[in-house]
Amino acid sequence: MKSLIRTIIIASALAMISHAASAQVYAGGSIGGAYSASESTSSKAWAVSVNPEAGYIFNENWAVGGRLNYGKSVSKTDSKYLKETKTDINLFTINPYAVYAPIHFKNFSICAEMGLELAPKQAGVEFSTFGAYITPLLTYSINEHLVLKTELSFAQLAVSGTSNGTFGFAAAVGGDDAINFGEDLSIGFIYVF
Repeated sequence: MKSLIRTIIIASALAMISHAASAQVYAGGSIGGAYSASESTSSKAWAVSVNPEAGYIFNENWAVGGRLNYGKSVSKTDSKYLKETKTDINLFTINPYAVYAPIHFKNFSICAEMGLELAPKQAGVEFSTFGAYITPLLTYSINEHLVLKTELSFAQLAVSGTSNGTFGFAAAVGGDDAINFGEDLSIGFIYVF
C-alpha cells in the first residue's frame, strides 16, 4: 500500500513538473495614447497610458495574465458659445485577462483578449469604475522569447459601469468605454522566460 501511494505521489509530481515545463511565464508592457482636436468647438484632448503586465502561457492558444494601467487624460474646450472648460484626470486600473489565439500564420498571431477592468475611487473621481471587454490583438514573434503586440482597441466590445449607478455599452468600431481613455493605438511587447 505504501509503495502504491509513493508511486502515485511520484507520478503526480512528475506530471506537474512536465506541465510546468511546457507552460511559460511572461512579463512585459505597453504604452498607448490618443489625440483629437475639433475646430468647431476649439477643443483638444489627449490621453496616454502605461501598462506593465505579467502572465502565464498554457499552450500556443491560451494565456492568462494581469496588468496595471496608469493613464492620464487632458481635454480643453474653448468656444464663443461655451465657457472654457478643462478636464485633467489620472486613472489607475487593475486588469486581469485571458487571451485566446486561434489563428497563427508564420510569426503572426491574431488573438482575442477578454478581460475585466477595475478602477477604485481615486483623487478627483467620486466613484469606482468596473468593466468587461473583448478586443482583438495582433502579435508578432521576433524569436522564441520576444513578442511584439498591438491591441486593436478601436474594435473593442465593452460594457462598463460605476458605483454611482451609470452603465455603458460600446459595440461599434471606434467605440470607447468609460475606463479606457479612447486609446486608438497601443503598442507593447512581452518577454517569455
